[in-house]
Amino acid sequence: MGKPSGGCGTCRARRVKCDEARPVCGRCRKARRTCSGYRDPHSVWFRDESDAVARRVKRSANLDTESSSTEPKVLSLARRNTSQEVNPGHYPLRFPLAIVNFALDHTFQATCFFLNTYTWFNASNTVETSFKHGAGSAESLGQKAMMASIASVGLANLASMQRSSSMRLSARREYTKALQLTNSALCDPKLVTADTTLTAIVCLSLFEIIACQRNESLQSWIEHSQGVATVLELRGRDQLRREGGFWMFQALRNEVLLGCLQKKTRLPSVLIDMPDQVATDLTSYPLPTDGDRLIKVMAKFAGLQADVREGTLSDSSEIVKMAMAIDLELEQFASNVSASFTYKVETQPGSVSSCEYEKGNFCHYQGTYHIYQSVWSCNIWNNYRYIRILANNMMLNHLQSMALGGHQVLDYGLFKAHCIRIRDLMRQLATDICCSIPFKFGVAGNESKNVFDSPHTYAGTGFTLLLPLTMAALVGGASSPMHNWAMRCFNVIGREMGIGTALTIITVLGEEQGGLHWIDAMESGDTVWPRAMLQ
Repeated sequence: MGKPSGGCGTCRARRVKCDEARPVCGRCRKARRTCSGYRDPHSVWFRDESDAVARRVKRSANLDTESSSTEPKVLSLARRNTSQEVNPGHYPLRFPLAIVNFALDHTFQATCFFLNTYTWFNASNTVETSFKHGAGSAESLGQKAMMASIASVGLANLASMQRSSSMRLSARREYTKALQLTNSALCDPKLVTADTTLTAIVCLSLFEIIACQRNESLQSWIEHSQGVATVLELRGRDQLRREGGFWMFQALRNEVLLGCLQKKTRLPSVLIDMPDQVATDLTSYPLPTDGDRLIKVMAKFAGLQADVREGTLSDSSEIVKMAMAIDLELEQFASNVSASFTYKVETQPGSVSSCEYEKGNFCHYQGTYHIYQSVWSCNIWNNYRYIRILANNMMLNHLQSMALGGHQVLDYGLFKAHCIRIRDLMRQLATDICCSIPFKFGVAGNESKNVFDSPHTYAGTGFTLLLPLTMAALVGGASSPMHNWAMRCFNVIGREMGIGTALTIITVLGEEQGGLHWIDAMESGDTVWPRAMLQ
């Protein structure tokens, strides 16, 4: 088995050499082509051959041509050679497994599904390294915790997609086992900072998002994300000097920040500063400056939320000033991104009707869709959009509070114009989130309305859409085209991709009117604020 290409999908399709630059291929960037991103390198050697094996078993049973003494066939999983040079006499590793019907082995199915779907935090590389190097008694504990947690996530995801109660029970059993093993690993000073332990904790938090059937699951996810933050801190700067550890840190820091925004707590400063402290050492792979810049601004907003929650900051005019300063930083971020983070706004050719009521059509939002150079850049842009919506919403809430509280320094005309400007910006940001969905679903610009041949292949990306789509739904308000679109997207993420939190969000936001209607009424003249309040 030859060494598989590590190039991006676009270069592989064109059969040209790829420079494998991250996060976007340099050749594609220079040629102004859309870089389709990199496949999980381990999906090449770690394949689910359940159906093929099952067919062989069935054929063998039907023909009954082999004697009972015949040695059973084996399923071979060939690992690709990860070194730069192939040693003489080197052959792919072969793992003899007695034939079983893997189609019925739910845990095996779930593990394969997870490793091929949730590629964004480098779990497959951790699994490969763990098994390649072997494990002593202590390391084996971390490995078992990781594999049990991976199986629990895969089982929970498949259970939701297949509506399988037996898989759901199996997922819960694996989760309970993984929780016990992970807690034991956290008590071991050698394992507490291991990649296997961190992977296990991340999977436990993912389980809560996928298997979510009640609001308590979201609280459990937040608690797990706090555990991720603690382990990232304990691992220190050395984790960033390994490329695998670096990209794991980048992905998981985003998850930690989501938890901070939900709970209105601060992002630990060490997680903000750590990349800068090792930037000069990162010569073999580039520091993603756009994402890092945005994280710092988002962390400022998380800190502002924490100050307001704790009562450290209570003056509305001061809060508005600080939120405006953060919004200005976000505006500057959007106007100064690197070339690899630019995207194109496309329109659907021909006469296009609004698609929010067209079941199965996610190819465009009201005739428009975005094309990004990578999934990573799309995620960064949506992070920017939802955090800017949050910052502007905070401004509106406190401007309204100042007006209702009889603040005497506001001019009515300026107040009205400022509120309308903020509302329009929030709606544009929410529209951009909606226009990014076709790209995230992998169907941007498709002509067919039946766009999902295999929606589960996008399950790993569904997780990153939950908060942006929630913001879009809240900005639009119930019965608006934007709200209807978001609800349809949540339905796909929940029922087709198997992420249960999306269905919980549908219930919570189903009749949510949003918070911008008072500005619409003020603009139309239906509501006029008392002049005594706004001088």
